[in-house]
Amino acid sequence: MLAHLRVALNSDSPLARFCAALTSSSPRPRLLRNVFAAIACLTGLAGYARVVHAHIPIQHWLLWRLAPLWGYSLLFLLSSLGVGLVLLRRGLRVAHLPPVEEGLFGMTLGTIAFVFGMYFAGVVGWIRPWYGLVMPAALFAGGLLELPRWLSRLKHDLDASTTPKGTMRWLWLTATGVGAVCLVLLYLLSLTPDSISFDATWYHLPIGQDYARAGRIVPFYGDVNHSFPHLASMLYAWGFSVPGMLVEQRWMMALHLEFVFVLGKVVGVAALARYLLHGERIPGLWVAFFLFPSLFVQDQNPGGSADHFLGFFAAPVLLASMRFAERFDRRYAVLLGASLGGAMLVKYQAVYHLAMAAAVVVPRAALLLAREAYRAVKKRRRPLLSARRVLVAGLIVSGVALGTAAPHFIKNVIYHNNPVFPMAQRVFTRSYPQHARSAEFMEKAYPNEPYLPKGKGLERQLIAVGNFFTFSFAPHYSFTRYVPSMGSLFTLLLPMLLIIRGRRRPALATWATFAGIWMWSNTYTADRYLQGLLAVPIAVTAALLVRTWQLGSIARLGLVPLVAFQIVWSGDVPFYSGPRRLESALSMIRSTFDKRWSDAQRFKFRENHRAITRATPPDARILARNYRTTLGIEREIIFDIQAWQSLIFYEPLRGPRELYDHYRSVGITHILYPPGQRPPDTLQAAVLFNELVHRYATEKRRFGDLQLVTMPKAPPPPDELPYQVLALGAPGYTDGLYPVEALHIIPKLRPPKGQEPKPARAWPSDANAQAALLDAAQAVVLGKNAARSGRNVKLDGAFFAAERFKNYTVYLRQQRDAARPEPPPEPPAADTSSGPEPTTGPADPSQEDDDQEDPDG
Repeated sequence: MLAHLRVALNSDSPLARFCAALTSSSPRPRLLRNVFAAIACLTGLAGYARVVHAHIPIQHWLLWRLAPLWGYSLLFLLSSLGVGLVLLRRGLRVAHLPPVEEGLFGMTLGTIAFVFGMYFAGVVGWIRPWYGLVMPAALFAGGLLELPRWLSRLKHDLDASTTPKGTMRWLWLTATGVGAVCLVLLYLLSLTPDSISFDATWYHLPIGQDYARAGRIVPFYGDVNHSFPHLASMLYAWGFSVPGMLVEQRWMMALHLEFVFVLGKVVGVAALARYLLHGERIPGLWVAFFLFPSLFVQDQNPGGSADHFLGFFAAPVLLASMRFAERFDRRYAVLLGASLGGAMLVKYQAVYHLAMAAAVVVPRAALLLAREAYRAVKKRRRPLLSARRVLVAGLIVSGVALGTAAPHFIKNVIYHNNPVFPMAQRVFTRSYPQHARSAEFMEKAYPNEPYLPKGKGLERQLIAVGNFFTFSFAPHYSFTRYVPSMGSLFTLLLPMLLIIRGRRRPALATWATFAGIWMWSNTYTADRYLQGLLAVPIAVTAALLVRTWQLGSIARLGLVPLVAFQIVWSGDVPFYSGPRRLESALSMIRSTFDKRWSDAQRFKFRENHRAITRATPPDARILARNYRTTLGIEREIIFDIQAWQSLIFYEPLRGPRELYDHYRSVGITHILYPPGQRPPDTLQAAVLFNELVHRYATEKRRFGDLQLVTMPKAPPPPDELPYQVLALGAPGYTDGLYPVEALHIIPKLRPPKGQEPKPARAWPSDANAQAALLDAAQAVVLGKNAARSGRNVKLDGAFFAAERFKNYTVYLRQQRDAARPEPPPEPPAADTSSGPEPTTGPADPSQEDDDQEDPDG
């Protein structure tokens, strides 16, 4: 045997000659080697797949449900980036920027172009599957004029970067690895529909859902928040319209699109930091993004809302402002105007960006004009920078910004007769919908009091200045026991501006940050709104870290422990409020191994809402009584929260017939509510609602904790006025008998002490008089402490409990001329931790009105 083997391996044997021929460098053997390698790998793949398929069939892998999300997200990214680069380099003739900054501006312009394409589709009724493919494909095709060359320039720029050596190399590799882990963790925390935030389930995603369902832009008259700017929702409408996905995948698609913009924020930090460092190539600058870990905590995390979309525009706005302020070049005027306009299309908190841009541009313009005027006077020559040039450049910025944001304001003019609806209703007196108190509700009841600016005049401005230094140390509200998680290195490194070299640009960006936080402090101090500008202080921090490190080894003795403390302190921030989202993501990933292969097993999200969609006709208009997280109900929804819409107005209503007529006048066909949870704004609404539902509605269906009621086909009989309600221990009212319309006080608009509604007949102390008063009542509102306060009344037999809330119960009188109707099922306890509408607010149940939600998106 050994002899035969030695012969076979002899250099003159056929096998040896064949192997030598294969390893030759001539073209034919090289081709044969490639073919051999391909066949060997494919054979191995086939065998490996056969073995794996026996355990977990390949067609059931989760990959096939995630692949469309990755593919569509990549299509959006490449189409937006490509067309943006064409606009930047060929339209504006801006061709000298570093590749990372060029890509950032390209993505900014491309996103605006993409959204304009969606607005156009919404006008002509083309939000359809075919358009969802054709439009980005056309943008991608146009982008091929510049995208390949930009990728080549980016590769060359990365290759030209100096790779750190020695200890710095290990530090760089460690930081890059940690940053990669943070990105993966952030993706997992944003993967499933369980990650969608409260506000996103209420209007950010439902707007896109309804646009795609209708195929066009439609008005939303039942909620004022739907009338604010919503660039994110226009992109979600695209995600809801593209073909080949389940409904649950479309919800996940919204999260994936938001994740793309979070990555854009990371790129923005790297681009802005490099500019602040005067173009120095420092690898790994982007990792500084995760030294500010608040985006992992509840309410600031990516969850389908708009804050991170706004945050994407922060770095482009500041970069464009600083480059524009150098020479007031009209090309950068257009770029700055487009960036500001894009931010305005996201949400009104773009005023932060406007403040940052003004902080950079206005002082610079004043300085240059003064300098040139002085030089002209001294040397008797015309200044190089004229006031006319500055004025024209400023007009270009303003015009482009307003033109970019115009689609939103035009839509509001068409649907609401008011470009900034629901605001300025006293100015635009023909705003629609509108009622006698809608302007007052918007001004006084709509805002969440805890987040309004504190103090007045000089005191308020001193607080605003203080917020610049304390915003990362003292949260204004929190879902994590007020533990500071914003990241404080920006504030702690500010003294470095006194000693580092090249301090002018970082100092200017710090001044812009101050202007943005000052505007935040003077408008609405919700901490998560800071995500809209946080990319700027993060970039400043990255630049300060580099410059401080460059001071020398002694400076590093202080810098390293400071950064290490921040890293160690915030290492567990992703797990403060992320376990539920992370568990949901891991459960979905594990579904393949657990043999939960069907879509019904794998995507068990909002099943009750999907069932309600199937149980109602396509043209249904559903009134959601103080219930907002309606994502998944693919029907038109009208909310009735008094301060958050102006279509439904309970105050003038005096009986169930008037309530019925009011609902019918706005086209209500069904009513949806969680019995016993989230009570109506007023006792009047609670009583009349229950009177209509329990007395006259016959078609009722239960979906988990939600009750779906079909509006009665026949109207109730004419109201016997006054409809009288006995209030005993009712919050905000003196005991006694009231006409129902007197119980209209909204908690946020309580009248001054002594001006509260007075009962028509006060609650007497005599038992006979009490019985007479009770006999005159058609309904009773009994506070939870009424019995303990000595206001005991016997309601059995004459009244039945229609609905029990946390603080009071509504009792309706049994019909006097009929047998006692069957009482409604006992409503569940008002436990928001297990109810159908998860709250993002404080654990205090007394805050269950609207203090938890974002009033402006």
